[in-house]
Amino acid sequence: MTWQLRIELVAALLVFATLAGLVWKARTGRAHRVRSGEQVDLLKLEAIKGGKPVTKFGRRATALQFSTEVCSQCRQTARLLGELENKHNDFLHLEVDVTNRLDLAAHFKVLQTPTTLLLDSNGRVKARIGGAPKPQVLQEELRKLEIKNV
Repeated sequence: MTWQLRIELVAALLVFATLAGLVWKARTGRAHRVRSGEQVDLLKLEAIKGGKPVTKFGRRATALQFSTEVCSQCRQTARLLGELENKHNDFLHLEVDVTNRLDLAAHFKVLQTPTTLLLDSNGRVKARIGGAPKPQVLQEELRKLEIKNV
């Protein structure tokens, strides 16, 4: 292989990697509407908050965050969602560590952490956010849930 061919191959790989990174960045942190509206079962989640099992969804919305122990963006996301929960008493944030719950990761098709599902007051999935959610995206999605549940 000539040195010119090697340089062209490296340049092509750099262009491909750059394009792949730009596509990934454009999709990360954005909400994608979910049409199926799957009902989440709190008993199967085995979610615990404040040392007690969670038995109800938030009055307006629930953010179900899937995390892992080694995910740095998961901590940022949990902090952001926790702040929203403190500001809005009708909003609930649940965090589930999928490290030992591969059944949940498979069921909800979690391919990256954090992955956040936004649920309506009945626990139906309305939106999905892969990666760290952008604050303005969360606000917009919560506004949509509020209008639909009024």
